[in-house]
Amino acid sequence: MRHPQSKVPAALFEESAEVRSAYFATGFVLRHDRLNGVFQETVTALKERTGKHMVVVAGPTGVGKTTLARRVTDYVFQDLVPNWYEDPACIPCVSVELRMDSQNGFDWKELYTQVLVALNEPLVDHKCNIRTTTDYQKSQVMTGGHIKVSRLRTELEQALKERKTRVLILDELQHLFKHGGGKVEQYYDVLKSISSRTDCAIVGIGTYELCFMMDWSGQMNRVTDYLQFSRYDFGAQSDLQSFFNAYSGLLAHVPMDLDEQLLRPDLEYVYIRCCGCVGILKDWIYRAMNRAINEGTTALGVKHLEATMHSPKALQRIIEEIKEGEASFYQPDIDELKSEFIGMHSPAPSSPVKEKKAGTSPSHPGVRKPKRDPINAS
Repeated sequence: MRHPQSKVPAALFEESAEVRSAYFATGFVLRHDRLNGVFQETVTALKERTGKHMVVVAGPTGVGKTTLARRVTDYVFQDLVPNWYEDPACIPCVSVELRMDSQNGFDWKELYTQVLVALNEPLVDHKCNIRTTTDYQKSQVMTGGHIKVSRLRTELEQALKERKTRVLILDELQHLFKHGGGKVEQYYDVLKSISSRTDCAIVGIGTYELCFMMDWSGQMNRVTDYLQFSRYDFGAQSDLQSFFNAYSGLLAHVPMDLDEQLLRPDLEYVYIRCCGCVGILKDWIYRAMNRAINEGTTALGVKHLEATMHSPKALQRIIEEIKEGEASFYQPDIDELKSEFIGMHSPAPSSPVKEKKAGTSPSHPGVRKPKRDPINAS
């Protein structure tokens, strides 16, 4: 049977396996409650950006962070800068995914190039330093050299200004700080400087690894909005209902028949095997759907989900990362801060230092102090 509220175009059920598979992979965006919530928080942070240079969104793997990046991009084009099309040079938002390379340090040159390409900067691959040299006949000629990172950054900042870019989204931001090697604060200062010099808000999106790598110093907290894109909480009734709605919404986009048992699921069974993350759940259903298609069956069943779920070892590691990441977002009670700061004891005053009397000089070894000798001393 088909999903009672199927969102799939009727003609798609008759398409090839490749077309149906591609539709489920990239043909729709499920706007579930947790995604909507963190999206609104991000939008609010961008609207209220006063002295803030960055918005950092962190969450577990597979929670839907890349989908969030696409929604924020759509928001900037449609709502934040609705008349952008009136200026042919305007590109109000660009989003790039940071690459993870095998080298020891982060490749800033690669990042700057990625952003310039996204900004439609012409001849990015042909930019070079121009310098003059003198040949043997004393005539000056112009030669090109490899462009320096500092020069490429200048080109980037100029392009952001000329394109009137309001928001720069850096997806998989943990790749930047993973290469930090003790330079996390320095790398962060580079991003903050670019944002300050171009008046372009930077939205960094990444896994909970960001929380472990970034230094939550007072300075960084002052100029950064930290947002958590969390998983659904099975213990909260509202979250449990929202999770079921997300599960049913994904099945409504499956372009094939469904086993009736899938529509009446054991939510605990499903929740544990996706760790409460809709992104993991979607990938899981996608693998199960492809397994069913490859078997030549007409309906997706529970057996296909069981055959394609992650191993318990993999799930255990994801759960450990979630617990560690959520702990890093713990907020102390305001009364705790009051007792720590206002109610703390003042340091004891130090002992006053005795001032030296004027006219005295330090004694030297072997020199007697000037005083009267006792009379009739034996």
